[in-house]
Amino acid sequence: MDVNGGRFYARPLRDDDAIAVAEAVGTSVASISQAREDWETDTAYSWAVCEQTNVNAVAIARYDMNTLEVVPVGDPERDLPNDPMLEPKKAKDGVAAGQEFIQRWIDGYLPSYREQTS
Repeated sequence: MDVNGGRFYARPLRDDDAIAVAEAVGTSVASISQAREDWETDTAYSWAVCEQTNVNAVAIARYDMNTLEVVPVGDPERDLPNDPMLEPKKAKDGVAAGQEFIQRWIDGYLPSYREQTS
């Protein structure tokens, strides 16, 4: 499930996110396949946080039904490639935005989502 946060969005992890997961120091996402299994068994949810003009992960997010973690992929101070008409952003901006909008999804939507899928 995608979660839109305006300038940033979160999308489910894909096979080609394996490198991003490996570069996200401190993430508790063990692997893409484990993340999928966790989602299917309703034990944890994981996403790639991306800037709106790019599909590459700038952060990896995981919610384990208790704690939301959002960690940068690589250097949090790195500039993100984006449309020059938009305000420049850094990876750490994606982390902060992801923390905020995914937490809103957890607080506002997740209870009804879990009810519908159980």
